[in-house]
Amino acid sequence: MYSFRVRFTKEQRQKYLSHLELIKGIERAIRRAQLEMVYSEGFHPHPKLSFGPALAVGTASEDEYFDLELTRDYPPEKILESINKALTEGLNVLAVKKILHRVKPLNAIINRASYVMILRTDPRDRSVIIDQLNILLTSTSVEIIRTNKDGQKVVNIRPWLHTLTIRIKDDDLLELEFIGEIGSSGNLRPDDLLRVISRPVEVLAITRTGLWREEDGTVTRPLDFCDKAGG
Repeated sequence: MYSFRVRFTKEQRQKYLSHLELIKGIERAIRRAQLEMVYSEGFHPHPKLSFGPALAVGTASEDEYFDLELTRDYPPEKILESINKALTEGLNVLAVKKILHRVKPLNAIINRASYVMILRTDPRDRSVIIDQLNILLTSTSVEIIRTNKDGQKVVNIRPWLHTLTIRIKDDDLLELEFIGEIGSSGNLRPDDLLRVISRPVEVLAITRTGLWREEDGTVTRPLDFCDKAGG
């Protein structure tokens, strides 16, 4: 058994795939690439394939990851080339790295995510919207209501927002670039930022631009854990 960590992008029409559809699509591509996957034991064996934090449907990404177990020790460059040939347009493998020691799952190590969000606004509302977004940084507490299958819950998203940059791109366009908590310690979603805006906006695009672990001021990328202790 040989383990590999794969970095890939999810763009264009593929951003509308659900997380389950993405997993199935990548499984099919690996099979078409004729890479021999390791399967779990039991009555319903499935490929040993694990992904990082799920993306919301409609969100593109420049920095996604999955871990893959194969029966043979393929060269990483062969894995990259073979999978890319089998993937549909909009999914693209950027890097493959062999995992040299036991590592924690991606969802256990990743605790930061960066995003870029493009909003269309009424130019007359721009200053109000910018002021409301800036409150996110100056306040010690920002509470929003989240709804899930168990009902509604009030959450304070302020501790999860680490940076926020607002850029005016055009008369009616704003670009928000931000870094938020992700994982078991908290999960800042792009639409959380919209909850503080009282004026109407149109979301034109959301892109996740990075995933990593940050601890005591040290940034470690998911691929870095493949050949170093601590992952």
